[in-house]
Amino acid sequence: MRRAGSSTPSHDSTVTPMKGVVIAAGRGLRMGRLTESRPKCLLPIAGRPLIEYTIENLRLAGCSQIIVIVGYKAGAVDVRNVQYVLNADFANNNILHSFMKASENLVGPIIASYSDIWVEPWIFRSLVETPGDIVLAVDRDWQPYYEGRTQHTVSEAENVYFDRNGSVVRLGKNLDPDVGGELTCGEFLGLWRMSAAGTEDFCAEFVRLQGQLGPSSRFQQSAHWSNAYITDFVQELVDRGRTVKCAAIERGWAELDTEEDFGRLMDIAERQRLTTLLEVA
Repeated sequence: MRRAGSSTPSHDSTVTPMKGVVIAAGRGLRMGRLTESRPKCLLPIAGRPLIEYTIENLRLAGCSQIIVIVGYKAGAVDVRNVQYVLNADFANNNILHSFMKASENLVGPIIASYSDIWVEPWIFRSLVETPGDIVLAVDRDWQPYYEGRTQHTVSEAENVYFDRNGSVVRLGKNLDPDVGGELTCGEFLGLWRMSAAGTEDFCAEFVRLQGQLGPSSRFQQSAHWSNAYITDFVQELVDRGRTVKCAAIERGWAELDTEEDFGRLMDIAERQRLTTLLEVA
């Protein structure tokens, strides 16, 4: 797979530089004709591919090395100064296994991102500033985003229940958002940060499960281990006693999962507080 040298901003020598990982291997079938010749990460937003904004924000957040995991139409992704990892089996797996295709590079502190989300820079900063070895970006003001969203309904939201200390209790799809009590329900953005210890723990747990489960084994909410989501895996970590924290935010992001999502992005930009998008559009 082609590789290019990554630019390296200056860092204090006592601090291990962060890596940014963008998971961009999937086809994006619900984008229809928009992804016939390109992956979702190349959808044009204000004249630039979506992935360029994500990489720019990762660098601003302190990531000196960027890794992009590609699969569908891999050759079309041509961003300078990043390292590419190929997921040749993208059609048969999901986000978790695609992410772990970069396992040899998953060392040290990391910020990982789905490739089909627009996220404002301040959310990356909040993620970095929130203490914890594994920290998820979670929107606690997420429900209004689904008003008028018909191709990706509220039942598909990757919800996160967290307690008053910001610790994750339960997460996944098809959860009741009206939890009541002391728990707050938010939506996982598809963006998370891990310290060096968190990355090591994450990878060790994956290796353990990979040795125990077959591709068709049921795992958490997924019918098959091979198609597990990040939220399935994080639930396993929580079930096994790991502490996972939330960087709880309000709006400032949008998901581009369907043709409808792409078409209405500018229409919802003000409501979702996509400030930098409004500035460049």
